[in-house]
Amino acid sequence: MKIYCGTDLVEITRMQGILERQKDAFILRCFTEEEITYCEGKRTDAARAASFAARFAAKEAFGKAVGTGVLADGIGMKDIETVTDGAGAPSLRLYGAAKARAEKLGITSVSVSLTHDGNMAGAVVAMLGSDPA
Repeated sequence: MKIYCGTDLVEITRMQGILERQKDAFILRCFTEEEITYCEGKRTDAARAASFAARFAAKEAFGKAVGTGVLADGIGMKDIETVTDGAGAPSLRLYGAAKARAEKLGITSVSVSLTHDGNMAGAVVAMLGSDPA
């Protein structure tokens, strides 16, 4: 078995600026409907930006974990979706090229941790997979 791990940090105020300038164009390009619904459900603009920033960081962390980055090897931002269960625990759903890359690496388990504090949001993605020859 091999552990694949990636991490990423996003400045929340930077995300807030992007959301204000680009509005729906950025959101619709980068996030799935479920992610949008979750983030838009936040009570304040700051909480909304923090949630989008953490989910953006998760996408980038996944790309680092699989060794390609996002927007490389055909992996799109919407191919990686962060969902939250009833208890508030996040997990990743993979689609398209992201799912294909995970299958190629023999990924059997994916975990994600999100955090935000002050002006930073972060994510760590850890996966178990086979050790490619």
